[in-house]
Amino acid sequence: MLIFIATIAVYGNTIQHDFVLDDDVVFRYNRYVQSGVKGIPDILSHGFLHGFNERNDQSYRPVVLIFFAIEKSFFGNNPTALHLLNVLYYGLLCCLLFYLLKLLMSQRNEWLLLFITLLFVVHPIHTEVVANIKGRDEILHAIFLISSLVFVFKYVKEHSHSMLLYSLISFFLALLSKEMAVTFIVLLPLTLWTFTQVEHREVGRITAFFFIPLFLYFILRNVILDTLAFEEEMTIINNGLAAAENYSDQLATTFYIFGEYVSLLFFPHPLSWDYSYPHFPIVGFDNVQVIITICLLAVSIIGGIYFIRKRNIFAFCALFFLVSFSIVSNFFILIGSTLGERFLFFPSVAYCIFIVLAVHYVVEKLKLHKGGTMVNVLIIALILSYSFKTYNRNKDWENNETLFTSGAKAVPNSSRAIGAYASAIREKGERSQNSAEKAKLFQQAIELYQQSLTLYDGSSDIYYNLGVTYMNTNDFGNAITLFEQTLKLDPENIRALNNLGVVYFRTDQLRKSERYFMECMRKDINFQSAYANLGAIYHNRGEIEKAKRYYSRALELNPTDMNTRKNLSKLGI
Repeated sequence: MLIFIATIAVYGNTIQHDFVLDDDVVFRYNRYVQSGVKGIPDILSHGFLHGFNERNDQSYRPVVLIFFAIEKSFFGNNPTALHLLNVLYYGLLCCLLFYLLKLLMSQRNEWLLLFITLLFVVHPIHTEVVANIKGRDEILHAIFLISSLVFVFKYVKEHSHSMLLYSLISFFLALLSKEMAVTFIVLLPLTLWTFTQVEHREVGRITAFFFIPLFLYFILRNVILDTLAFEEEMTIINNGLAAAENYSDQLATTFYIFGEYVSLLFFPHPLSWDYSYPHFPIVGFDNVQVIITICLLAVSIIGGIYFIRKRNIFAFCALFFLVSFSIVSNFFILIGSTLGERFLFFPSVAYCIFIVLAVHYVVEKLKLHKGGTMVNVLIIALILSYSFKTYNRNKDWENNETLFTSGAKAVPNSSRAIGAYASAIREKGERSQNSAEKAKLFQQAIELYQQSLTLYDGSSDIYYNLGVTYMNTNDFGNAITLFEQTLKLDPENIRALNNLGVVYFRTDQLRKSERYFMECMRKDINFQSAYANLGAIYHNRGEIEKAKRYYSRALELNPTDMNTRKNLSKLGI
């Protein structure tokens, strides 16, 4: 009960939050999720993002989308209900963690195990997962992994084959929630060896069963996805490590960023939704932080391997963290992120165990007077400080504007963070009814976009958004230049093509405008804006039948387009 109350206390202020970041991708604009339970067959037969962008690659996480589809059927597009469920699922996860700790360390004081769990509950590094609806994939994947451990330990204790079956099913569901679950195939024997007296042969025998759901998962993934990898080349804006000119610098910078990950576990400040290029510098092996990180990592690996033979709990923590984090560390493959706080979510279990038991160990070894009280005071102080940070950090996730504003302050050297902040300011200007305020906000957005481009001038999105801002101020010359630059970097950017058509339409260059809209249709025959805009061109020219045809097709593609419906009504339809 205390664990659940603590969860509600620190995350209750997220329940009234709006959709942010990728919530649109996995929920609001994902057509399979929007179909509710009727969309479940499509969810099961396609990749994670297919319902949003029709790309059938990269990830297969049907369990997450099935949860969302069911919730859509019950609650509609209500972010309050979804945020409440995130908090409740997180509370369930934390209760499961406490139960697992009691199974693993039944000989230890129950209060120490409670402190470990509470530290996990309130750790600020978890705000991205719990305060963001999209973070459900992390929560569900952790719930199923911990459930799998609970069941397998019950199997070892009770020799119940049903417990082993439940454990295998839980592992399979974890894999279908997020790919990071593959590390469980190493975490399982590591945990069994450390916390039971089972011999290594029996550990190997039990672990062998878990290759069955793992192989089933890979077969299913191979059958359903068109490709198992990213189709496009890794870009600098997605992962700053791509900016390294050679592998030596890339590896050194990866060590540097690994050091940042560890620092955020111990001292989670400042926190940001984004850590893109060029926030982290490209460094070599002569960098002091790189040297320190390599030394600490070497000690952790060597010490972990040596002392795990004695079933040492601290060796377990080191190896658990390194294994569970390995797949997103950028050491083995470049992922689509330079650094993401969400990647520390499950590995932070090891950190929480380590901190509480390390404080207890040190106090006992030093034989400090009233050692138990001192442990309690130190851990409670850490829990309270983390709680305060988490509660306040949650406020940044209220909506995109608050999130992007906080991100620009936390990582002022991130081109993407500054660009996102600029977009939030621009959108605020677009909503404003006050002409003076509108002009002021657009000018602020322009300056921020230009700042973003000074940090990195290779982002087509920034050029495009800056062009939109100039278009809003009727500076059509700069808008044309920026949309053309967008197309140089991204020739398939249909929005830039469409906006060039709009600019030429507004300046009465209808022939040029028509060519751009036709080009949009060649790239995407169902691009609704092109039909609506071509209808307006033919309307202006007096070509009524053509205008009717294009307006009607635009409304077929998007019946909620009120501007096109209004234009069509002017034709007497």
